[in-house]
Amino acid sequence: MVDELFELGLDAEVKEDANFTKEQYDAFWALEKSTWMNSVQKIVDYCYAKYLPYAPDYIGVEADKVGDNEKVALGMALWGFAKYDPETGILKANSGKEFDLKNGNYPVLQDYYDETFAAYEGKIGDFWATENTDGTDALKTVKDAFIAEWGPKDEEMAGKGVPNISGIKKIDDYTVEVKTEGYSAPAVYSILGVNITPLHYYGDVEQYDYENNKFGHPFGDLSPQEANSKQPLGAGPYKFIKYENRVVYYEANESYYKGAPKTKFLQLKETQSSEVAAGVQNGTVDTGELSGTKANFEMVAGYNSNGEINGDVMSLGLVDNLGYGYVGMNADTVKVGEDKTSEESKALRKGLATVIAYYREISYNSYYGEAARVIEYPISNTSWAAPQPTDEGYEIAFSKDAEGNELYSADKSFEENEAAALEGAKSWFKAAGFTFDEATGKFTAAPEGAKLSYEVIIPADGIGDHPSFAVLTYAKEALDKIGIELKINDPSDSNILWNALDAGAQELWCAAWGSTIDPDMYQVYHSSNIVGKGGSDSNHYHIEDPALDQAIMDARKSDDQTYRKATYKQALDIIMDWAVEIPAYQRKNATIFSTQRINMDTMTPDMTTYWLWMTQINEIEMK
Repeated sequence: MVDELFELGLDAEVKEDANFTKEQYDAFWALEKSTWMNSVQKIVDYCYAKYLPYAPDYIGVEADKVGDNEKVALGMALWGFAKYDPETGILKANSGKEFDLKNGNYPVLQDYYDETFAAYEGKIGDFWATENTDGTDALKTVKDAFIAEWGPKDEEMAGKGVPNISGIKKIDDYTVEVKTEGYSAPAVYSILGVNITPLHYYGDVEQYDYENNKFGHPFGDLSPQEANSKQPLGAGPYKFIKYENRVVYYEANESYYKGAPKTKFLQLKETQSSEVAAGVQNGTVDTGELSGTKANFEMVAGYNSNGEINGDVMSLGLVDNLGYGYVGMNADTVKVGEDKTSEESKALRKGLATVIAYYREISYNSYYGEAARVIEYPISNTSWAAPQPTDEGYEIAFSKDAEGNELYSADKSFEENEAAALEGAKSWFKAAGFTFDEATGKFTAAPEGAKLSYEVIIPADGIGDHPSFAVLTYAKEALDKIGIELKINDPSDSNILWNALDAGAQELWCAAWGSTIDPDMYQVYHSSNIVGKGGSDSNHYHIEDPALDQAIMDARKSDDQTYRKATYKQALDIIMDWAVEIPAYQRKNATIFSTQRINMDTMTPDMTTYWLWMTQINEIEMK
């Protein structure tokens, strides 16, 4: 019925033999309008929150003067549904309607809605797919709301509504089967990312009868669940008791399905990471998270009599972090001419990347020691899709010149390979169209659209406290020798970087990604998610490549891991060819344990990124 209502369209005649009534038709389109209006309001709010500094250029009003009257106008102009004429002060909508902003004639939300409705011919699905700001499926929202209201009123259901969801089935006491419409590899992690809650607390055991569609509460009545929302209860090994003086107190859950924990009491204390090792040594802490740095590893080894990180006083549990560090480049701001896809634009970015990439090994070894290693592809080494050195086609990142020649050799010194890196960069800058003066050995002019100077933002607290700061310092000195300036911006307020990324104004930057179990690349690299295009706004690289988009979609729709890995390798190669990301480091997460007080024989064995020590916390015993 819902699909038929949508297909009929707005202001249509409802015939007598239709599968719905005029009342249902009117209700559906009222929902459609309210949902669409809400989506438009989100655009307005998004533009105000993210792009307020652009107000003078787009609506002729200083940022600090933009109030409720100007917000809609700003949203319309920034989103391309209206254009402002600074000479006349007129904001002209795409439909031709004019608003005299200088004389106080402002558009309201209804005006903005009318413009979007006309542009998309009333098709909310098309509107949402293009103009979405937060990932909400507006059409699905309308459908769900309509079904929720009218489903229980369906006479064929005798007012009982939908009795169950056919795609969700109980197999046994510990197994549920969920069927999806179509295959998507990441779906299992989003669908099953739910909390398990106890029936006896959030429902009524007497009202649970799966075979007769009774699920622990009266149909349509969630008041019992809502009544307990302020005192939550999970299904884990420990029960929350209280929070006091920055300490969370827990007690063993005697009803835990794997058996009551062997350690009855647990306390989680708020503290600084730098204080954890000393706390373990003096007995105030039994375990905690420790930043994996060379200095911290040396500190831990110093507490143990054997001088190692695992000893008689404390031990470290190390697993690869689910994520990785990188240096990024914005293809829209680091390019030659107007075409970010051109070979010249790629060559410019490869010139910068070649020099930066060379200094990764020396810099990260100094900062992390054994706590991290250099990676050559923009993917966490925790992923099964990460290319390995033994794989066919594996390459060191940005290790070739513009003619495809290898730059480095194992039998050369650091200084010799360093000189080779600079020569390789020069070949790329020349390929990009930069003018080189042989007499001075420096570039003297950049092609149209490019520059001799670029800025890199690194959130190092204004004091250089970042693993990639040394990389940039080395690169800056090297590039300066050939006439290219790399300006290092280390703001004390990291919001300067995040605001630049949100506005798409950054050139180069340093950051780190948090990864997921599945290597899906859609959020970060698909062109629909470029900042400002209405998607997730996570594609800060502004990479826009049809072949990459296709590879991403092909890989997420397959359940063949061998095929997916090969397809993701193709995608990674495209990203590297665009040179919008320099893979930096894969660091380790460190958990410190008191060897003196914890029975380490009961500690979770064979810890991995996905199987951490708390996974089997119920088995851990104290001495």
